[in-house]
Amino acid sequence: MPKKKNQIIVLAQSLEQPRIVKRIIEKSSEFDSVKVYGFTRKIHAVHNYSVLQDYDNIDITIVGSMANSKYASRAFMYLKLIRLLYKNHGFGQKRIYAFGLDLRGIAGVIPNAKIEYEISDIMWLYKTGAQRKILSANDIFLAKRSNKVIFTSKGFYNSYYAKHVKPDKVLIKENKFKSYDKVTSIEQIKSDKIRIAYIGAFRYSKIIEYLLKTVANNAELQLNFYGDGNQHIVETIKSNAASSENITYNGAFKNPDDLERIYEENNLNFVVYDNTLDNEKVAMPNKFYESGFFNVPIACATNTYVGERVLEQNMGWIVDAKYDAISTFLNSLTLSEILDRHERIKLLDKSLFHC
Repeated sequence: MPKKKNQIIVLAQSLEQPRIVKRIIEKSSEFDSVKVYGFTRKIHAVHNYSVLQDYDNIDITIVGSMANSKYASRAFMYLKLIRLLYKNHGFGQKRIYAFGLDLRGIAGVIPNAKIEYEISDIMWLYKTGAQRKILSANDIFLAKRSNKVIFTSKGFYNSYYAKHVKPDKVLIKENKFKSYDKVTSIEQIKSDKIRIAYIGAFRYSKIIEYLLKTVANNAELQLNFYGDGNQHIVETIKSNAASSENITYNGAFKNPDDLERIYEENNLNFVVYDNTLDNEKVAMPNKFYESGFFNVPIACATNTYVGERVLEQNMGWIVDAKYDAISTFLNSLTLSEILDRHERIKLLDKSLFHC
């Protein structure tokens, strides 16, 4: 077993994010000490990070609670974080693992730091005009000056960073599912009716509305929501659940503890995200890996990298993110097709999906 390194400082923008929790645990096996400075979130607050308490060499400082679009309070918390880093770690040499552009920027003002930078979404792809140009230039500048850049999707690197960041600095670390021995694969899925699961963050309001409309008009379909999102989307889902017997809203869940139960209740994982967004075109959602682990067929958007992967593995289908396409797909899909994909997924090497 290789000798552990001394200490690493982890800057985490959301301690609720299972990927971040998983990465912190990975670092605890590499370093004698993992000092985490992180933020909680008001949305999906189920304390996924509580598992970190089981590791003696992980120490967590919660800097504050972060709300989306509250940039003034976010700036205040970032200043607080910088003060903490200087106070606790001074000017000596240090290693920092930073999640996301904001925290990579903060790591850049900390002296004598070797920095690893993880990119799981390219946030400037959601911007336009001058703002996009400025943020992208800043991101590429910071990536080039990082000791290592970790991407959760090869599509990110190939599409936007390959011309700027040398391959020997790059690590592709897909967001594979981590069960922590709390859940197991599902060997037999539901076969009474088509049961559609929408799991995770509710972000794409139009697509969710298309999905709700389709299911509300077909009593043979069942639609179950698990997760959280902005108030408008959640209220829309709740309203539809109240008026349609075949739609349910089940609230936030704990990952991975609740996932086996969730996937057992369904037989189709709906992961049709907005394929007009550049980030979504090249991202690899964790739902791909969950579907592969739990043996539940998946539907993804056309013209996306994850959709290509789904077709390569014959795990499901691709659907355009428009009402007519979603409605036609769900109303024509058969249980026999779902069960066929389920059997095919069961034969796949689980190392593709699980770490």
